[in-house]
Amino acid sequence: MEIVTSNEAKNEATPRHGWFYAGKLALVSLIVLLTLVTLKLLTEHRLAPKNAGLQGALAQPRLDLLLIGSSHTRKSYDMRLLERETGISSSFLISYDNADLSTMAQMLDTMAATLDRCPRHVVVEAYSAMLGRAPDLQDPRYFLDAPPSLKLRIIQSYFANHKSPGGVLDLFDLVVNRGNDEIVSYPVYIHALKMASYKGGRTDFYFPGMTAEAFRNLQAKLNGTDPDPSQVAALNHILDLAALNHFQVLFIDTPMPRPVISDPRIQALKLDFQKLLAARGAIYIDGDERFPVDDPSLFSDSNHLSSEGRTEFTHGISGTLKAWVASGSASAQ
Repeated sequence: MEIVTSNEAKNEATPRHGWFYAGKLALVSLIVLLTLVTLKLLTEHRLAPKNAGLQGALAQPRLDLLLIGSSHTRKSYDMRLLERETGISSSFLISYDNADLSTMAQMLDTMAATLDRCPRHVVVEAYSAMLGRAPDLQDPRYFLDAPPSLKLRIIQSYFANHKSPGGVLDLFDLVVNRGNDEIVSYPVYIHALKMASYKGGRTDFYFPGMTAEAFRNLQAKLNGTDPDPSQVAALNHILDLAALNHFQVLFIDTPMPRPVISDPRIQALKLDFQKLLAARGAIYIDGDERFPVDDPSLFSDSNHLSSEGRTEFTHGISGTLKAWVASGSASAQ
């Protein structure tokens, strides 16, 4: 019979015990991580600012006028001037960088789900270049601001359009990592955001104009030259949603510089946008018309207005919006 010493038995058992404890630690760590991520997904939208973004709009009484879109919308409307010239105090602007029609349809779905949060009049950004781009989430603030039900839709949409391993890793980063700094520094972060927006617009921010040379060298930025089927479906969904929930909708393509709008690809997408809306009897306004698109001082880059351009455009469109809201309100009575 072989006699095993206590030291030998201890050495033999140690590896098994080590693997056991390592596995137990990994399991506990995974449970803690899943708990924290779930808590983050369910609650982080409550930390979103109430003067900007989707949560800002949902925090308002029922809006008479909602403007929704990407940074084009954010940098094209002076909300203080718009409020003063239209007399519409119940107004708000929702914008996220590179927000496309698919994103806007999701947000409007969320707002229309509750009657007292469904706006009466909605100005939808009709940025022609976005019509040719596949749906994509490029501003993490949109995901952070979204309530849990909308987060689920965003994740489903993201998976549908990003099936590569890299896309999965990007989504993991968005869900798990993004927004943690804002949560930890919430008191300072929320105070800074309160100073940065008025009714969702960056009204008090200054964006300088361009030099003549930089203006001449501008080029259009495009991800596609044909209408993307998902964007077309989102466009029709917005129109269906408006009809179902009895809100008025107006599509406005805000101004862009002459060197950009002269690009035949931009002109083709703009025409496609107009045809899609005309087929549904929707109203489209081309912001390039009656706007000095040849003036470098009115633009800050290839697709955004300067502060001077923002004032010019807001002043020019205010009368149209005032009459549109008044006519819609009258017909609803």
